[in-house]
Amino acid sequence: MRKKLLLTAGPVPVSEEIQQILNQPVTYHRSENFIRNFESTTQGLQYLFQTKNDALILTASGSGGMEAAISNLFSPGDQILVVENGKFSQRWSEMALKFQLDVNKLEIPWGKSVTAAEVTKKISSLKSIKGIFLTHCETSTGALTDLETIVPAIREQTKALVIVDAISSAGILPLKMDDWGIDVIVSASHKGLGLPPGLAFVALNNRAWICSEQAELPRYYFDLIRARQALLMRKGSAFTPAIPLILAAEFTLEKIKKQGLANIWTKQKQLADYFRQRLKDAGFEIFPDFPSDSLTVIKAEPLLNPIELASILNKKFDIIVSRGQASIAREVIRVGHLVNIGESHLNIFLEALQKILSDNSKK
Repeated sequence: MRKKLLLTAGPVPVSEEIQQILNQPVTYHRSENFIRNFESTTQGLQYLFQTKNDALILTASGSGGMEAAISNLFSPGDQILVVENGKFSQRWSEMALKFQLDVNKLEIPWGKSVTAAEVTKKISSLKSIKGIFLTHCETSTGALTDLETIVPAIREQTKALVIVDAISSAGILPLKMDDWGIDVIVSASHKGLGLPPGLAFVALNNRAWICSEQAELPRYYFDLIRARQALLMRKGSAFTPAIPLILAAEFTLEKIKKQGLANIWTKQKQLADYFRQRLKDAGFEIFPDFPSDSLTVIKAEPLLNPIELASILNKKFDIIVSRGQASIAREVIRVGHLVNIGESHLNIFLEALQKILSDNSKK
């Protein structure tokens, strides 16, 4: 079987050193050594999120972390605001409705990024709002939310919790929980950390913990108070965790700290800028107005049919990209460049794209 080049918006390619860690014999999750590994991983997450607050580990996908944030912080009927500008930000609304929250939506056109003025204007029209949900990188469109500007503006207007989906941004984009005033961050293992799927991370500040003590929504496996107590009592996790993934996360987070987040952010921006310039030189447009450095969403139409393009890349060139979703499925493809991807990998994609363009022009 030929090896595929994985350029999706997640999961990401896993390095050989991580695969070696994952292949180690499984250890006991209540052993003193593993509890130290677990605690070290939570400390690494604090650096990743740039926070002194609690960072918890759940065995789940990123969506599990999102559900945990909702079920631990609110009560039925609580009024919240969700900024929707794509498929994954819509997931906040879908989950919140299942938990019987009063969901208000600020709907932004796909490919656009919300502004501080738009958010604050919407907040001013609402009463007794308890939470505001933002998506740092909307992976369906590639649009970036300017948290550094928007969160402080929210802070000046309301005491509502600010909850951020950083699933495809943490470890890739500047993200400063404490400095910017974010109350809750949700992320996961299979994007910026370069690990397989299976871990969700939730960081909460004191304001969020106060809300969690008052929240009345049901939770058991995703009970964050229980997870915090297990950590404080030096038990590690409340339930059996994904042991190999946590060992791999500890290794990766230590590596990130040695490299320095600022250096990583700069490198990711340079890679994204390089790739997008090459695409523009080839005649393609970038879909979002304010793109994230995690992935590039390319307007394939009118040059190529995006569904056919994704299929040809896979079958003929062994390159796997993410297709467009929902209303833009027939307009774009999505190319991830989060972790373990460099210029050489993107050049392989660009060469294949040029070959497909050339073949298409001969038809």
